[in-house]
Amino acid sequence: MMWNNGTGMGWGMWLVMGSGALAFWLVVILVIRSLLPDRTKDNTAPRTDPLTLLKEALARGEVSVEEYEHRRRILSDIH
Repeated sequence: MMWNNGTGMGWGMWLVMGSGALAFWLVVILVIRSLLPDRTKDNTAPRTDPLTLLKEALARGEVSVEEYEHRRRILSDIH
């Protein structure tokens, strides 16, 4: 038995409607994304001061205590 004299939507019309809905939401997402600030531009970490870096190098054992004191004196003379 046919409903509505056979004028119902077939599977092709459902594909067209689904594609249209998908395209609509894709455009909405792209517009919203373009309005938000770009997070990749300012993705740099703040610069750490040289004395902090020197202290971290001492803690990791990369420099000796004597070398640390020597470099710390040089850095304190600069600032």
